[in-house]
Amino acid sequence: MDLLFVALIMAATGSLIQIGGTSWDVTSHLLQRPESFFTPSHTLLYSGVGLLTIAAVIGGIMLLANKDLRTKSYATAFKLFMIGSGIALVAGPADFWWHQTFGVDGLLSPTHLTLATGILINSVAVVLGLARIIVHFSSRPKKLMIKGALIPAFAAMWLTLIWYVHLFALPLSNGQHFNFNLDPIAETLIAIVALPLIGSTVFIAASKTIGGGGKFGAASAVVIVLIGINVFSSIVPSYRAVSFLPWYALIVYPTVIMADLILNTTLLGKSSQKSKMIITGAIIGSAVCLIDFPWINLTFTHLLLPTHTFIADLVAYTIPYFLITLPITSIMTIIPGAIIGAMSTSIFSLYNRKQVQRQNTAQL
Repeated sequence: MDLLFVALIMAATGSLIQIGGTSWDVTSHLLQRPESFFTPSHTLLYSGVGLLTIAAVIGGIMLLANKDLRTKSYATAFKLFMIGSGIALVAGPADFWWHQTFGVDGLLSPTHLTLATGILINSVAVVLGLARIIVHFSSRPKKLMIKGALIPAFAAMWLTLIWYVHLFALPLSNGQHFNFNLDPIAETLIAIVALPLIGSTVFIAASKTIGGGGKFGAASAVVIVLIGINVFSSIVPSYRAVSFLPWYALIVYPTVIMADLILNTTLLGKSSQKSKMIITGAIIGSAVCLIDFPWINLTFTHLLLPTHTFIADLVAYTIPYFLITLPITSIMTIIPGAIIGAMSTSIFSLYNRKQVQRQNTAQL
């Protein structure tokens, strides 16, 4: 158990590193840094993949050596590690070959989609493994360590899900030889629907899983880590976007904290937990345009300003384009985001009911 505990902590670190490297890599592409497989961002990304591969090997060996472990609920996580790491390890050399053959590639290249799938599987496995193994430890320090590791694990999974949506929603897939960009309307619809759904669901799930329900701070901590990764991998490397950083923090953090207060305190008096979840989902869903800055802005710029050659001058005009499109973008994201975010609570409620039914069945 101790070895599996160490493997999961290692995997949580790897999950955070790999998505941070992925986000940084895309930013480097936009900054028109030298295109090569051997870049600092790729080094960070594949270091994370390496840590997850080690965790997969440890889990695989232990599952093969101990049949009893295969029946445990957390065994699924290590099986997913083996699948996700295997996909990522295949995608790495394939991406190197793609770069050598086709030069500058788009975001939605076959090798990037393959790699993103492996990264996504790994990020889900980390959260699943930590959430399921915690009940097998009686030591309070270890339980606290696992809950602490769940914060970056949830943040990494959330950002990974966002980037998986970005593959299809961002107009950055026009490479030297292939153009995989979708229609601007399709890109916009994907962003408007998927991002609020992901954000509100993960926020509430993190609060319930880490805080145990009714404890303020866990979900806010997840978003703070998420925003931190986004800042240092997407905003800070682009010095022209740094001027927006104070406003970004002043708007996003109070919004997230308010959602957490509504969900986990008596701020709304005697409101039912379901009502709190609906309001919280609506707040997080409506804040997608802010949480996902600067990336979601590219999707709306592609739709609203089609005559602008913004891709070539993307970094230089990130903030001007953001401000120009903000009024219409706000209308397109806040109301639909709030509705989708509120609706996502029904998914979480259904999951909770099934979990309770499963536990009751197991006790019988």
